[in-house]
Amino acid sequence: MIMNILIAGEMPFLQEVGQLCIDAGHNTTLYLVEDLLGAAESSSLMTDLSQVDVAIELHHESTTTKEALLRTLGKTLPPEALVLTSVLNTSTTQAAAWMSDPQRVVGFVVIPPLTAGGMVELAKGLQTDDAALARATTFWQTVGLETAVVADGPGLVRGRAICCIINEAASALMEGVATAADIDKAMQLGTNYPHGPLAWGDQIGLDTVLGVMTGLFAEWGEDRYRPSPLLRRLVIAGKLGQKSGEGFYKY
Repeated sequence: MIMNILIAGEMPFLQEVGQLCIDAGHNTTLYLVEDLLGAAESSSLMTDLSQVDVAIELHHESTTTKEALLRTLGKTLPPEALVLTSVLNTSTTQAAAWMSDPQRVVGFVVIPPLTAGGMVELAKGLQTDDAALARATTFWQTVGLETAVVADGPGLVRGRAICCIINEAASALMEGVATAADIDKAMQLGTNYPHGPLAWGDQIGLDTVLGVMTGLFAEWGEDRYRPSPLLRRLVIAGKLGQKSGEGFYKY
C-alpha cells in the first residue's frame, strides 16, 4: 500500500529515513525542521500536511524545538494520520504530551547508517493506543525494517547504549588517554564494533549525541549520563561531525 509520508528533521536522519520511504515507493515529502516551522502558516505546507498518512518527526537537539514541531504537526495533520516521533532525546510519553491527540503518537529509534533489512525500535507512551502501535509496526515493515517493541525512555536501547559509549570515548579523548584514531582502532579491532565510537558520533551528529545524553541525564539524574565537556564544547563551536565538516575528525 502506497502512503503519503511527511518527514521533518535534521541530517543525516532526514535523508536516510527519507530514502528508505522513497525506495519503498511511498509518496514522500521532506522538510528540514527550520523550514517546516518557518512555513507553518503557508498554503503549500497546509496542503502537504492535509494529505499525510504518516508523519515522521526526527529532531534530537532541542526539546523546545521538538515541542514546537510536534505542536505544529498536531494542529494541522488530519486526525487519522499516524505520528512517529524519534525519541533519542526524550520519551514517547513526553513527546505525546505535546500533541492534542497523544493516542496516535508512537516513539521510535533508528541509528545511521540505515539500510533495508535493518531494525527500528518502537515504544508506546502511556497515552499511545494499541492500534497506533500496530500501524507503526506495519509502516516500518513496508520500508524494509524489522521492528522490536521496547520500554519507553530517552534513547530506547541502541541510542542509549551507543551514545553512552561515544560520550565515554569523548571523555577518554579529553583526558588524553589516547588519540581519537587510537580510541576508535581499539574499539573496532578489540571489541569488533562496526565503527569506532568517535567516528560513529561524527556520522550520527554530535548535536544528536549531546541531545541523547542531555535527555538521559534529565530523565535519570545519574553521573554516568552526564555529557562530556568536550562533547558540549564541540557542539557549541559548531563542530557537529560529518554534516559540518569537522567533529572529532576533519572531513
